[in-house]
Formats: sequence, structure tokens, C-alpha cells
Amino acid sequence: MGGEGYMLDMIRRLSEGREASRLRRERTNERLKHMNQAGEHSSLPDTTPEEMEHIIKDSEKKKEKDSNYFVWGTLIIMGILVAIAVTLWAVFIK
Repeated sequence: MGGEGYMLDMIRRLSEGREASRLRRERTNERLKHMNQAGEHSSLPDTTPEEMEHIIKDSEKKKEKDSNYFVWGTLIIMGILVAIAVTLWAVFIK
């Protein structure tokens, strides 16, 4: 009868899976405890209000510059597409 060996193997695999799951859960909990403890000891950097204003202004300038690049890029691509469309229209109309 071959069924007994199969059943014993499955029982063994299930118990190994439960053990592996328990170990994984314990390692995850330890890692989370370690991460939480590391976060308790860190302090925020000392920045003055003037430095924060400077940082905010710089980030706003960068956002504006990025949006300008996007607008100009879009205009260039649209111009190229219009030029291609006009050229194809002129070629196929004749």
C-alpha cells in the first residue's frame, strides 16, 4: 500500500511548513523591534526658519523649471507633428 508513505510525507511537510512559518514570523517581529528601536534614537536635524524658507524657495524654483521644460518639450513635439502633417498633406494633395 503506497498511500501510507504519501500521507506520512504530507504530514511531515505540513509540520515543517508550520515550523518555517513560526520562524519567519519571529524573525519579522525581531526585525520590526530593531527598526522601531533604531528610530527612537534618531533626532531631527536642526534647521532654522531661514534655511527652511530657502529650501522651500529652491524647491518651488525647481518645480517651475521642470514645468517649463515640459511645456517647451510639448510645444516642440507638437510643432514637429504639425510640420509632418502639413508635409504629408501637401504631398498627397498634389
